[in-house]
Amino acid sequence: MNLLYISLVLAAGSIPVGIKWRKTSYGMIIAGSLFIAIFTIIGQGEFTYPLAYFSLIAAIAWILISIFSISYSEHYGKWLTPLFAMTVFGMMVILESTDYVTFIVGWEIMSIPAYASIGLNKEHWNAAYVFMVFSEISTVFLIVGAILAVGETGTLDFRFQDLTSDIPLLLIALGCMTKMGITPFMISEWLPIAHGNAPANDSALFSATMTLMGVFGIVRIMLLSPPSIYLGFFLLSVGVLTVFFASLFAYVSENMKMLGGFSTIENNGSILAAIGLYIALDGSVLKTFMLVVIVIFALAHSVAKTGLFIGIGTTRKENFGEIDSRKNSYLTGGWLLVTLSLAGLFPTIGGLGAWMLLEAFFMGAYQYGLIGIASVIAGAMIALAEGLASASMMKVLSFTQVHGFPRGKMENSESYLLYGTGILLVALFVLANLLVLPQYISGLPSVLVFNGFTIQSRFSTGDFGLISPLYVLLLIMVFTTAAYILFDRRKTVPREVPRWNGGVDFNQYYTSYAYASNIRIMLKGMLRTSIGEGGRQMSVVDVFWFAMQAFASGYRKFARQFAYKVMNSSITWYMIYMILAFMLVLILAFFT
Repeated sequence: MNLLYISLVLAAGSIPVGIKWRKTSYGMIIAGSLFIAIFTIIGQGEFTYPLAYFSLIAAIAWILISIFSISYSEHYGKWLTPLFAMTVFGMMVILESTDYVTFIVGWEIMSIPAYASIGLNKEHWNAAYVFMVFSEISTVFLIVGAILAVGETGTLDFRFQDLTSDIPLLLIALGCMTKMGITPFMISEWLPIAHGNAPANDSALFSATMTLMGVFGIVRIMLLSPPSIYLGFFLLSVGVLTVFFASLFAYVSENMKMLGGFSTIENNGSILAAIGLYIALDGSVLKTFMLVVIVIFALAHSVAKTGLFIGIGTTRKENFGEIDSRKNSYLTGGWLLVTLSLAGLFPTIGGLGAWMLLEAFFMGAYQYGLIGIASVIAGAMIALAEGLASASMMKVLSFTQVHGFPRGKMENSESYLLYGTGILLVALFVLANLLVLPQYISGLPSVLVFNGFTIQSRFSTGDFGLISPLYVLLLIMVFTTAAYILFDRRKTVPREVPRWNGGVDFNQYYTSYAYASNIRIMLKGMLRTSIGEGGRQMSVVDVFWFAMQAFASGYRKFARQFAYKVMNSSITWYMIYMILAFMLVLILAFFT
């Protein structure tokens, strides 16, 4: 039997099993994910580069999240586990789909149990409705895009027929971008709200792999579509603006899971910007390099975001101010490596992803015309956003753990898992050469960097930049060890120096809120802190969310008036509805 069918059977079986046997259910998901990973590694999948690697990325995240869920979900009753399993099953269907109908069915199977999982938090039940509304908006775009695609190709199968226009890609991209929390720009703040109110293991599942399904959907149709400079610029612009604003909102967020949600949007915006540049290009070495960038960045995002939410789950808290730091070297080490990856720093796969993304846009500057100008602007804004993302991750590291690596005994398996995830991020960095297309692998034997150990970025026959992950890791280890030996404070008399406490008195605690006050002050026109009756201070909100609420309120009033005036049980109006619906079906049938 095909290993992929075994994984689907195991995932489907884990749904009813999870109602009574929680650990067995998660074990079945882990086993199914292992089958997918093995199947992808041995290269017997249906898809080629880069589509096959999405299954591998998702499988790695599912394994880590399922291991974490075994202990985390024991306090959530009997329904969290089967809902989790059904969401994973839906994503497996998406990844193995070969036609539009199966893809959309998997999309709905993934979304409905996720809505119910968020609803388990009865204190904030409205977050589940927000999630479902945007999920259905996403599905509508997908269905319309699929109808147009079938009309162009004459088949439901999207493996064999290329598209002749970019309209289906635009609509399907809008549907996937809605699920990724991107559209329209930062008004779609629903993702941090929904993910922030879900259990931590589901937050990890949503941020690490559900949004990955959106990336997969866009890439799947992108490979069938013709180049389009206009659509490419649109996606590039949306992606860059999303990266910038999401990194700002992550910086000022006080809810840890909402910060993770904004970080997810920021990562997805980076991937979308890379997709936009790919679509805008028309046949070049750089165009192929963009596929490698998408794979590496998606891998870094999914694994690191899994680690971030595992770490948040270990605190059993929601906000930074509620955390009691624990002296645990494994926990602190895991936090350090995970936040390094999300900050785009070496020696993690996230550092490689950030380097490749910036290299791609700076190489794009050498293209002629508008593409070159857009690449320079996009690269500069992404670089700025990466700095804000690094500050956000420093905030997470500083206010969830004590500084340094204190010695302490292992407290629970979750600390080991977080540390293992961090080590995995470093291992993926070293092994990234295996995930890169052969034409971008080289070496410099003259300086003892042998062939096969160097990743090169290029847009023509010559190299633009080079990096050797293994040698970078070795250099970091050498210099770190040397610094530790030379400057070990235990060998010298400690020197007393005044401590900086963020501008507050030393008897006051320097909070995470104070850490981000500089951004709040600079953006006081956008991030409002004094909205409310009587001038009372409220939690930080933004004008985009108010705009969306105003739009929703206006639409609700319109819908109510429309229902009273038109949908009033009049037989005349119902006849009009039927005629219009019949005409619409005829039009769709004609074009398809």
